[in-house]
Amino acid sequence: MNRIVFLIPLVNTFGAVAVYFYFSFILPSQETAGIPDYFTPLFSAIGTMILCLFGFLLFRKSLRTMFEVAFKKIKINSLEESEIYHLQREALKFPMVVSSVAFMVWIFAGFIFGLLEPLIAARIFNVQTPDLIACIRVFLGICLLGGGVTSLILYFVMENAWRSYIHNFFPGGHLNRVKNVFKLTVRKRFLIVFLGIILIPLPTMGMTIFASIREMNMSDAITRNQIMDSLVWELGFISLDLVAIVIILAYFLSKSILVPLLGFKRAIKKIENNNLDTRVKILSNDEFGDVAEGFNLMIKSLKESQKLRKSFGKYVSKEIRDEILAGNPSLDGEMKRATLLFSDLRNFTGLVEKNHPKHVVTIINQYFNEMTLAINEHKGLILQYVGDEILAAFGVPIGFEDHPEMAVKAALKMRNRLVLLNKKLEQDGFEPLAHGIGIHSGAVLAGNIGSKERMSYALIGDTVNSASRIEGLTKNYGCDIIISQTTYNLLTGSYNTKQLAPVKVKGKEDELIIYKLLS
Repeated sequence: MNRIVFLIPLVNTFGAVAVYFYFSFILPSQETAGIPDYFTPLFSAIGTMILCLFGFLLFRKSLRTMFEVAFKKIKINSLEESEIYHLQREALKFPMVVSSVAFMVWIFAGFIFGLLEPLIAARIFNVQTPDLIACIRVFLGICLLGGGVTSLILYFVMENAWRSYIHNFFPGGHLNRVKNVFKLTVRKRFLIVFLGIILIPLPTMGMTIFASIREMNMSDAITRNQIMDSLVWELGFISLDLVAIVIILAYFLSKSILVPLLGFKRAIKKIENNNLDTRVKILSNDEFGDVAEGFNLMIKSLKESQKLRKSFGKYVSKEIRDEILAGNPSLDGEMKRATLLFSDLRNFTGLVEKNHPKHVVTIINQYFNEMTLAINEHKGLILQYVGDEILAAFGVPIGFEDHPEMAVKAALKMRNRLVLLNKKLEQDGFEPLAHGIGIHSGAVLAGNIGSKERMSYALIGDTVNSASRIEGLTKNYGCDIIISQTTYNLLTGSYNTKQLAPVKVKGKEDELIIYKLLS
């Protein structure tokens, strides 16, 4: 049997045992002359059966489907939208409905055993009608001391137990989208517990003291002492009962606050370990539910940012990515000194003609992947892929003093990676690739350029054009890497180069002094 079904009669049974103990052993017994011994047990059995039937009839209609969803026998998304909304409302109200029904049953019990039983006994067995004050004491004791306390405890017990099933009604969260439903905020929860502890015992204690004083006024000295002793026992029992209630309610009240907080603590720990797939279970529609909803949205936003960060890292190196995302470099447009690297595949047209398009795409992607790794390794920024060409920049948008050195090292790394790639291509039955690389340093205008709908980070200036022209010279000189005089003069490391004959390029009046990069 599920614990929810088990808890409802269990808590009420504890309340019934406490009430029975109070009226059987603490409250002074009333004279029952003329009433057979079998009547009270028989009436109690019949009354209990009536009360159980009354409680079951009050909310039996809404229990079946709701329990099937709670116990995962039915998925709530498989139901119609109107029924889903109804069940979600019922699920949020369930602890309060159970405790309210329980309190109504206890009131009915107070009427049956406190008022109806003495009248029926007097009528059947023709005995004296019991004192009204005594009947009211029994009625209040059952309704308030028994029903009020039991219903209050039952609510917090059910709320704590029912929370583990709420997720089955709200698999996507959003408990607060259900409108016009019972909501017990943290402040109200404390207030109800405080008022329940203070106000529930007061009528019973007041009636007990009033009845005792009334009896003492009509009694002799010996009887007064007996009444006083009985009053002490009654008030002592109520006080002890109240202490037990305070402990129980304090436990469940603290648990209703501690459980969500521990959930947040565990989720924060997982986030610290970079686990952004974690989610906080939304267990209620109070302030903790609102915070959990916002917390999950925050985690979702962090995951999307991380995804964007990783995607951005595919285009630039990690260092440049972090600087751009941090907002440190200006992307509005500024003059900067940078080194440009142009790379172009040789005989690309022949590659396309000799191979299936799928193979061409596979080969070109493998080539771009290897070259990109080499460029990113030396903090280069790939501005664009154009057909079989790569345009990369060093020193923008993050300024590095050794940008010429970075570009040359990247070019040498590209050469090494191409050698390894060609070995793999030859094993797969494809012809080896060859490329030409041109490197030039100078001033460029760097910034975001484009329309309002689409922009890209681009470099403009004569340096860009010169780098492109130098790359084209690799065909004329039959080499793979050529650097300009400007880049050569800025290098601080030791490289094996060979000066080539000065050459004129399109758009330039002066001849360019260039070097072949050997190693």
